Amino acid sequence: MIWPLELVIFAIMIPTALLALWLRDLLGSVAVLAAYSLFVALLFAGMAAPDVALVEVVIGAGVTGLLLVGAILLTARGDDASEGGTSRWVPGVLVAGFLALMLFGSVDLPDYADPEAPGHQRISPDYIEGSLDDTETPNVVTSVLADYRSFDTLGETLVIITAGLACLVILLREAR
Repeated sequence: MIWPLELVIFAIMIPTALLALWLRDLLGSVAVLAAYSLFVALLFAGMAAPDVALVEVVIGAGVTGLLLVGAILLTARGDDASEGGTSRWVPGVLVAGFLALMLFGSVDLPDYADPEAPGHQRISPDYIEGSLDDTETPNVVTSVLADYRSFDTLGETLVIITAGLACLVILLREAR
C-alpha cells in the first residue's frame, strides 16, 4: 500500500533530480544529489527496509557527496588552477576522517560467523527452520531474498540499475 507521505516524497524527488541536471554549478548539483539520496532513503525506510535506507544515506549522500566535492575541488581548468592552496589536501583529510570514523564504529561489531552474534540468535533460526513451510522454496537464501526480504531486494536492485544507467549515460556522453 502506498501512503500519502511516500507520494509526497516521490513528488519531491522528481524535481530534485531535474534540478540537479539543470544546475550549472557543480557544487550545487552535488548538494542537490545528496538531498535526492536522502529522499530515496526515506522511501526505503517507508518500505520497511532500514538497512537499505542506511546504506543509501551513508553511500549516496555521504561518501559519494564527499568524493564528488573532493573531485570538484581537485579539478581545475586553465587560470582557475590554484597553486599550493589548501584545497588540494582538504578532500584527503575529509576522506581519512571518514575512514577513521568507520573503523572506530566497527570495533564493537561481532566476529564474522560468530554463532553468539545477535543476528544469529533471533530471526536467523526462524528463517532456516521455517523457510520451506512458509515459502515452499527449498533454498533458504532464495526464500530470504525473494520472499521474506523482497522489498529490500527490490530496493537494492533499483539502486544497482540506477547506478549502471548513470554510468552508461556518462560513458555515452564522453564518447561523443
